Amino acid sequence: MGYKDKGGYDDMGSVSRVGHGGNERMDRKSKRIIISVVLIGVLLCVGVVALWLRYFSGPVTPAETASPMVVEPIAVPAAPVQAQQTPAPAPQATDASALTRSGTIQIETPVPARSAVSAPESRSVWYTEHAVQEGETLDILSERYGITKETILSVNAIKNISAIKSGLTLRIPDRNGQLYTVQSGDSLSIITNRFNPALGWKTLQEINGLRSEVIFPGQKLFIPSAEVGDDGSLASFDRFVRPAEGRITGLYGQTVVYGTSESIVVLQGIWIEGPAGAPVTASGSGVVVDAGHVPDTLGRFVVLSHENGYRTTYAHLGETMVKVGDQVKQGDQLGTLGNTGNIGKNTLYFTIEQEGVALNPANFF
Repeated sequence: MGYKDKGGYDDMGSVSRVGHGGNERMDRKSKRIIISVVLIGVLLCVGVVALWLRYFSGPVTPAETASPMVVEPIAVPAAPVQAQQTPAPAPQATDASALTRSGTIQIETPVPARSAVSAPESRSVWYTEHAVQEGETLDILSERYGITKETILSVNAIKNISAIKSGLTLRIPDRNGQLYTVQSGDSLSIITNRFNPALGWKTLQEINGLRSEVIFPGQKLFIPSAEVGDDGSLASFDRFVRPAEGRITGLYGQTVVYGTSESIVVLQGIWIEGPAGAPVTASGSGVVVDAGHVPDTLGRFVVLSHENGYRTTYAHLGETMVKVGDQVKQGDQLGTLGNTGNIGKNTLYFTIEQEGVALNPANFF
């Protein structure tokens, strides 16, 4: 019994040792299988991602970018493609390079026209730059471009006609008018009602290429003339001063009903309104070349002649204190502010002209 027990014990021990060895081998084999499965799964995932990126991703390869877009003739006939192109000179429209060797049509990015400045579709004013040549005068330029002398003087802010000489570059507008500096309290409707009532504020906005109706003091606006337009001012020229104190009620170039005459005119000077009897003085030194009384128009008036072809006129005076031939200095009293002639109120009508061309007095003071 003892022997059997011992043998049985040995057998059990032997069996036990063999069982443990088999389990270890099985564990190692299972680990290898699991690792293999995991690796295969990872490789499959990488392969799927690679396939997705290759066939379903958005980016375009360089080769695709470099190749031009080609449309078969059946899908896009030649005539419609030409009809849809941006207008260009005839040689571009019939250029043989538009067709590939295979007979298909190659659509290329349209090339803008090189210069070709045509007449504007909008109402905006257009300017031409002109370099004054030797011997050219204001009269010659006016005739050449078909606009008034006053327009040229206004747009180029010229006070003294002698400033027009060889080497000066002028801006020539495509129509008659004047350049106006916006004042505080101005609006487009106020300006049009003052200078050209038939124009309309929206048209004035379009002419000056404004994005909105909002304007600012100091801004320059071109105002087409109802009849004659102008302005004037260049360089540092301060020969003339204001001839009377008071409120300016009429501006140069403004379309107005002239006092009691009921005539619609374009002012060639300015109106200065003030109290009766206020002094009216010489705007510049000069000689009295005319003076008198015309009841139906200017009333009592005085005309002075100055250097360089300038003349100043003072009209609707209450009384005059000088006579023809008198030499006067700037600031000497010529008369008093009054209400004679057809003005209808205590107002001085003051003008400045040079060689017969009216200039804007407001640009001199």
